[in-house]
Amino acid sequence: MRVWVFKINTKRGWRFDQYFKSRARGVYPMGDEGWIKSASSLRYLREEVKRGDLFLCYETDRKELRGVARAASNGRDVGMGSLIDFCPPARAVRLQNPLKRQPDIDHILAFTPHRGRGTVQEIDRDEFARLKRILLRKNPGQARELRRILG
Repeated sequence: MRVWVFKINTKRGWRFDQYFKSRARGVYPMGDEGWIKSASSLRYLREEVKRGDLFLCYETDRKELRGVARAASNGRDVGMGSLIDFCPPARAVRLQNPLKRQPDIDHILAFTPHRGRGTVQEIDRDEFARLKRILLRKNPGQARELRRILG
């Protein structure tokens, strides 16, 4: 399993709460060819993102990590409309206490522009280990759910 951040800008008219609060029972399509344009993001989706990978849902303009989901499909860069499918919203975790970029997650390069501005960025293992501890500490009431999805 690999860990990725999926970034959106809510000023473009979409928020992660639309996913987390959805009553959809099946997989949830995320991103399409018009939405994700970064060459590196498209390469990650085409070549590296696999079903079961973990996605951290980040809103760039709010600078908040809003929740966690799993990939329900392999990534793709063309074709079926969406470029990745997320697990049904009921199996994802919407954080009761979203993590703020500062001070919670600014140690992770994928949340900063230093690694690029692409929609999909990889999270390093050592960065994820620290992030997992922060997620659990900031959201103790969701510890069971978070441990389930974080693995």
